Amino acid sequence: MDGVIVDGMPYHIKSWKDALSTIDIYASDLDIYLMEGMTGRETMEVFVKKSEISISDETADKIIKLKRKIFNDIFTVKLIKGIKDLLLELKDRQYNLALVTGTRLEVVKKVLQVGLENIFEVIVAGEMVNKGKPDPEPYLKAVDGLNATKEDCIVIENAPAGITSAKSAGLTCFAVQTSLSEEYLQDADKVFKDIDGISKYLLNSS
Repeated sequence: MDGVIVDGMPYHIKSWKDALSTIDIYASDLDIYLMEGMTGRETMEVFVKKSEISISDETADKIIKLKRKIFNDIFTVKLIKGIKDLLLELKDRQYNLALVTGTRLEVVKKVLQVGLENIFEVIVAGEMVNKGKPDPEPYLKAVDGLNATKEDCIVIENAPAGITSAKSAGLTCFAVQTSLSEEYLQDADKVFKDIDGISKYLLNSS
């Protein structure tokens, strides 16, 4: 969702930085972009491991809750250029669509209120899986929910964790450079500059 459907990463970056600063952990923008798609719990575990400090589970939970509060206070829905037209056209052509995100369902619902409420047959949000991206579980759950074969599925991703998740699930994955440059997206089957590029490729070949 973030970076493919909605431009939410700037808000995630600010909220993670502000929350982590309360326990003296510093994270760069790139650090956070590279973990995009992972659940809050998994992201927190990486931050703690990288910083080589020890904190209690209770403190970790407090930081995750603080991050969510900051994010919810500042987040504004701004769709990625071209994505709404692509989704509506795919829906019109009777493709079955799933949304797979590490973000919580309450935020997903807020994003979809901008005219995308009935687009997705299946939604897999962060709290719906035992293991988030880069584990394959989220995408395997989506394929199962769509009652689809892996060969018939194409994933659109914008971050390494999501690409790893999709490829580990045995799926074709296209990447879009909305958050990171091509060098970080090399594991995808095909890399596009923007959503318009993906739209032209998919709609002209379908």
